[in-house]
Amino acid sequence: MRNVAKELDVDKYCQERWCEVKDDFWGDLKANTVRALKTLLESSMEVEIQDLVSAGYWERSQYRRGYRNGYYLRCLDTSIGEIYGLRIPRLRGIKIKYSIIPKYKRRAKDVDQMVLKMFLAGVSTRRVKEVLEPILGKNKISAQTVSNISRKVDVLVQAYHDRKLEDRYKYLIFDGVYIRTKSPQKSMKRCVLVCYGITHDDKKELIDFELAGHGESENAWSKFMSKLYHRGLTGETLSLVVIDGNKGLKNAVELVFPLAKIQRCWAHKMRNVSSKLPKKYHDECIKDARKIYYAKSKREALSEFKSWANKWRALVPKAVKCIEDDYENLVEFLDEPENYHVKIRTTNSIERMFREVRRRVRPINCFENRSSVERIIFSVFNRFNGIWENGAHFEITQNT
Repeated sequence: MRNVAKELDVDKYCQERWCEVKDDFWGDLKANTVRALKTLLESSMEVEIQDLVSAGYWERSQYRRGYRNGYYLRCLDTSIGEIYGLRIPRLRGIKIKYSIIPKYKRRAKDVDQMVLKMFLAGVSTRRVKEVLEPILGKNKISAQTVSNISRKVDVLVQAYHDRKLEDRYKYLIFDGVYIRTKSPQKSMKRCVLVCYGITHDDKKELIDFELAGHGESENAWSKFMSKLYHRGLTGETLSLVVIDGNKGLKNAVELVFPLAKIQRCWAHKMRNVSSKLPKKYHDECIKDARKIYYAKSKREALSEFKSWANKWRALVPKAVKCIEDDYENLVEFLDEPENYHVKIRTTNSIERMFREVRRRVRPINCFENRSSVERIIFSVFNRFNGIWENGAHFEITQNT
């Protein structure tokens, strides 16, 4: 018992002592790590100088190229902190580009990579500055600097738009989503055309998006779908395409994917029905109408529709006609496996993704150009696609 009590006293003392010294310990560790990195960088540059000059200090050699000319001091921001007074060797009579530190660079590549990953993960530019302040120090990185670094995302955005697509989708969902953006002139709404897919192995993917110049016209949708088609999404394994009530969208689907069945979005249809109902009938009529798409089969759905129509046709004929005109396209999803019904009877999956886009857009005062909007949308899409695929995000290479 005495030994156990003694061990407990020792553990308690160690914990108390650690609480007293841990801040100093981590501070000293960081300082020592920065010093070690500084020594490593300076040694690496000395080796490069030695190889380039082909002669040591004060050495006479027929192979000598250029002469050493002292040092100049630089600061370098790294992911472990700022390195002060980094000694950069100078040469006379010959130019040198250090492989480890690019010319005029004041930030290490890992800092830029860290900023890019935070941006792609959904962190705003101002928030990035706040997060990096304990590492880099105050006023070392501004919101404008983060914006400049984020422009490197343009390469990833273009790669995302140009990548080859595999024709592996069982269901496609198309929808046009409007986001409010601010230009230097005025506030305006921009329409974003979106394609969302579910593969045959039940994986979700935000396949692509495009900022439409003039809303959801048939021409805009046809152009968007044609790009997808020529990149490999030919629709040969496609079972169903889910759309809203836009006629231009429907015509575009029938043109590019003529063999696919079309499912009208129930969420949009129910909003249309709601707009045709008096307030006193609204709740009861909508509740009865929901029984149609809760059905397990087309036979059951038809029975529910007939019961609903017989009950409400005399009271709200326009609401009944609203569903009756598109009934066939509203129940196509019932031919698919039951576990997919909730996913493919509406276009809500795209709208849910854009809640995050709107959250990112809200604090931004203005967009300089179209690329700024695309960076935000891509960063959100990349985040969700990475999570759905394997819990990772779009890989950022060192050359980006």
